[in-house]
Amino acid sequence: MTLKEKRIEWKARYDAWKESGQRIAEWCRDQGIKTHQMYYWVRQFSRGGSCTETPVQTQWLAVQVEESLPSSGQGPIFLHVDAISVEVRPGANLDLLTDVIRVLRHQC
Repeated sequence: MTLKEKRIEWKARYDAWKESGQRIAEWCRDQGIKTHQMYYWVRQFSRGGSCTETPVQTQWLAVQVEESLPSSGQGPIFLHVDAISVEVRPGANLDLLTDVIRVLRHQC
C-alpha cells in the first residue's frame, strides 16, 4: 500500500470517527483499530494540512561556504521554510545545523 493510499484509507476512518460522535477509544474498540494509530492520524488531519495530497518535494539550493571569511562582525542569517525559522549565528556548530536541517526535511 502506498503512502497516498494509506492516507486516503485513514482519512475515511477519521471522517467516520468524526461523524460517529464517539470518543476515539470507543470508536477504535468498535472498529478493531489500535488507538495509538488513530491518535497519530487525528493529529495529522487536525493540523489543517490535507494529508490526502502528495507532499511537495523539497528543493535544495547549493551554497558554497568560504572558509577564509572572518566570522567576527557578521550578523546572523535566517533560514525560513513555511512557518519555521532558524537563526544561524557566526560560529554555529555545523554538525548541529546539519542535524536540524535533516529533521526539518522529514516534517510533514
